[in-house]
Amino acid sequence: MSKNKPTHPGEFIQADILDEFHMTQDQLAGAIGVSRRTINELINERRGVSADIALRLAKFTKTSPEVWLNLQTAYDLWEASHEPSKVSLLKSIRPCVA
Repeated sequence: MSKNKPTHPGEFIQADILDEFHMTQDQLAGAIGVSRRTINELINERRGVSADIALRLAKFTKTSPEVWLNLQTAYDLWEASHEPSKVSLLKSIRPCVA
């Protein structure tokens, strides 16, 4: 697992969509059919990219949903593996030996 925290997909939404195309959160929300609150929570890292949002962002950006889901998965795995309560638990688990 990487020592560097992966970038949350919300940062990509902010930089690569809103900033790049001079869009507001309201405009993006309308374009992909979600609430402004959803976009705001994504950008502020209070929400993750779901399969539904990944499909919408992929269509809008001419990318694949996997791009968005992979960004979210990398972020989630890093967060989970660096959560203090999980670190000691993960260290105590021994691999299965066949």
